[in-house]
Amino acid sequence: MSIALAVVYLAIAGAVVCWIVGAVYFARALAAIGQEDRLLRWLAIVAWPFARGRFKGAAAGYADVVNKALVAFIACIIALVAATAVATNLARIAK
Repeated sequence: MSIALAVVYLAIAGAVVCWIVGAVYFARALAAIGQEDRLLRWLAIVAWPFARGRFKGAAAGYADVVNKALVAFIACIIALVAATAVATNLARIAK
């Protein structure tokens, strides 16, 4: 059970780090788009996956990091749920 709890804590820490990295690079991507293309900025805020293909230059590089952070965040959440289920079942069986 202690291993499952360790995985839970690591998954929480990983999810928080991925969230922060994604937020920082999302802000950088929006800043790289600039004020000139307001429609693309709003599209990026409202519907990120649909705006991603229109990014050019530095914004595209930042967007790649955001997408990787999103995938890592989802993987951490999946690991968190699985480890929580294991820890819960082990605690129930031990009684």
